Amino acid sequence: MSRRPLHPVSTWVLWVLGLPLALLCLGIVLVVTTEVGELPFDNPELWWLSGAVPLASLFFLYGLMRRRSALRRFASETVAPLLAVRMSPTRQAIRAGLCVVAVVMLVVAILGPRWGIYLEKQKVYGVDVVVAVDLSRSMLASDVEPNRLERAKREIRQQLTERAVFRRAHRLGLMAFAGTTKLRAPLTTDHLSFRSKLEGLRVGSIARGGTAIADAIRDCADLFAKSPEKATKVILLFTDGEDHEGGPVEAANEVYEEQGIRVFTIGVGDPARTVGAEVPADSGGSSKPLLHDGQIVFSKMDVASLRRIAEAGNGQFAPVSDFHVLIDAISDMWQTELSTEERQRHRPRYQWFVALALVFLGLETLISERRPGADELKRVWQQEASA
Repeated sequence: MSRRPLHPVSTWVLWVLGLPLALLCLGIVLVVTTEVGELPFDNPELWWLSGAVPLASLFFLYGLMRRRSALRRFASETVAPLLAVRMSPTRQAIRAGLCVVAVVMLVVAILGPRWGIYLEKQKVYGVDVVVAVDLSRSMLASDVEPNRLERAKREIRQQLTERAVFRRAHRLGLMAFAGTTKLRAPLTTDHLSFRSKLEGLRVGSIARGGTAIADAIRDCADLFAKSPEKATKVILLFTDGEDHEGGPVEAANEVYEEQGIRVFTIGVGDPARTVGAEVPADSGGSSKPLLHDGQIVFSKMDVASLRRIAEAGNGQFAPVSDFHVLIDAISDMWQTELSTEERQRHRPRYQWFVALALVFLGLETLISERRPGADELKRVWQQEASA
């Protein structure tokens, strides 16, 4: 009678490596050929946990090789099957394969797949913040890298749309100004839309040149008309402080006294430069300076004026490099209910994969390692061995 190996490697490789690999290939096909690849996940950054699957497979194969080595040292190939005649090598491999598949299901559950849409009413609590960005030609000066406007946009993007304290709650609005103002985004919790409008800001997009800070402050204040009465309202003014129209301090004090709107000023430029920085002749990155009556035009950040505006508006001043300090201060302000919104949500489906993992683990415990007809087979092997 032929004797099968007690621990056949090929059978274990099929179940411990082949089965998970087949599931992986099926997943890749679904991602490529269907809309599965577009599904949102709660924790996509935890993709590295998928490494637990091959580790689990290697763990079982390592244990298999250890058992094979121990049997070789303990008994010959003829006697070894008699020591475990009741055990089924195939069933052992199937049980190990089911454990590895359970690990696959748990990893997918941790990633948190979502599909299926439902509507959810959500109350939004936070602070109403209108960001006013100076688009006058002086914002092209490069005393801060890469230039004043791009540095301001980078700080706004990082601190307002990427930081967790602002990303999910506060409403943001965007106003661009030079000699006049231009609304880019009303107050909204759609921070992706706000960010898109922010990236589109360009010097020269406002027809009238110059800088009218007072008009910008008053026009920003108009955006709070529909804010709740007790809402915390803030204007963030990004500028180098040069003003050609006059009255910014009075405007800041006016909106605070009449509407309770606090004005924070963020100085964009290098205050250490005594004469300021050259203003480029165009916005295309040319090194040619702007000339006025044959003289190079310089622009210097006006720290004193920006401090006076912030004090009049009961706010704070900070250079653009310290903008995060103002964000921390705003995050600690009183937050009120700003609106109730109906949003589309994807249903979490992680529980399905947890259930599948439990099913596979349950099957693993139900499958007996006992070989069918083991008693009769043992009797036959004993007769052959004694013969």
